[in-house]
Amino acid sequence: MIKNKKFGLALSGGGYRASAYHLGTLRKLNELGLLDKVDVFSTVSGGSIVGTDYVLNKGISGGYSQFEKDHISRLKQSVIGKLLRSFTFFLIALGLIIWLGAIIFFQFTCICWISLILIVAGIWFIISRQFSIFPVSRIIEGIYNKIFFHGKTLSDLPDQPMMAINSTNLETGRPFTFSGNRMGDSTYDFPEKGEPIKFDADHFPVARSVMASSCVPFAFTPVQIAGKFFRNPADVKRVRPALIDGGVYDNQGIHKLNQEKSTYACDVIVVSDAGNKMDNDSRANNVVVLLSRTCNLFMNRIKKFEMTDNLYHNVMLKKKEVAYISLGWDLENCISGFVTNLSQGLVLPEVVSAHNIPQNILNPFNEAEIIKYLEDRTGYNKILARDQGNREVARAVSTNLTALSDKKINALINHSELMTELQVKLYCPTLVG
Repeated sequence: MIKNKKFGLALSGGGYRASAYHLGTLRKLNELGLLDKVDVFSTVSGGSIVGTDYVLNKGISGGYSQFEKDHISRLKQSVIGKLLRSFTFFLIALGLIIWLGAIIFFQFTCICWISLILIVAGIWFIISRQFSIFPVSRIIEGIYNKIFFHGKTLSDLPDQPMMAINSTNLETGRPFTFSGNRMGDSTYDFPEKGEPIKFDADHFPVARSVMASSCVPFAFTPVQIAGKFFRNPADVKRVRPALIDGGVYDNQGIHKLNQEKSTYACDVIVVSDAGNKMDNDSRANNVVVLLSRTCNLFMNRIKKFEMTDNLYHNVMLKKKEVAYISLGWDLENCISGFVTNLSQGLVLPEVVSAHNIPQNILNPFNEAEIIKYLEDRTGYNKILARDQGNREVARAVSTNLTALSDKKINALINHSELMTELQVKLYCPTLVG
């Protein structure tokens, strides 16, 4: 907490790209003396990987620097590579080879009609039993556990900072959140009928929580809550949570921090967003490409609505200081963007006051002088001088779980670190004084 204001940090989704990008935000907040003052971490997908890893290891010998070094080494281990080398994947590949071989074999016999039966039966079996045949999420959970979490359960998460690992519940259409002392969603907490549905968070695996948070639809199998994690065994018949990527509901993780009367609600919020610009792409030559592009479009629209609600509407209601750090934004546009927001009344009055902008350039509004003033106040030129000029390398990193090179990791960290310093100084002066 800073000056009696609750401080929240949201870490967005985006696979390993997000995990590496958020390291830059964590590093800069640590340098500014702010990381230890974070009250709530609200994380999604790739943000859940790095955020949970940090809170579980923040007290290790060597401090933040050692954590960062360790986490970077973990990001060089490919989750997808380990998945493809798993015994389960080998059995599935072997089964497919035998199935296809049998189809081909019977094609050249007098009972070739068996091939048609094998094709129909095989397709039906794959469609009806896809998640049972290839439980991708269960395998990846094991890989997460081996690389990052080493058997930890939610009870191992510290009370301070509070952790909110966010997923999306297909059953209710609401966020399902994992914390150190609770797990669930608001629909279960306040059901239309009967008693609230409670879960045993103490023994729930951290790796499974992060898997639920990063469970990309279509690619991974929805995460189920086993009956042993229901406080009341009878509730197993009342609900059937099916959890997928938290980014389907809120990919920035800001929803929990900005939700009034929420346990996780904060007064000052920093959002690290590893989401990229949406490139032009007209390819739609098959169903898979079309489905992928459509999902990306939906996610992009959700992100824009969330930004509008949590940044601009937030200011109109004079609620919270919010600093937004985006991989898709450029340093050169941050101060001019702040001044544009200032001219449109989209900056909180207390933020304007904290900057001590001289009245003679505020009224009448002198954009050029205000930009110059803020550049001097934030040390903009010194920040820009540390730009390694590799932001396009950072933006070219895909959002998957394959190993990252030092070049890609450094590019992501550099961009995030500089954006964090500038945006926090501009939009959250409460944090830096």
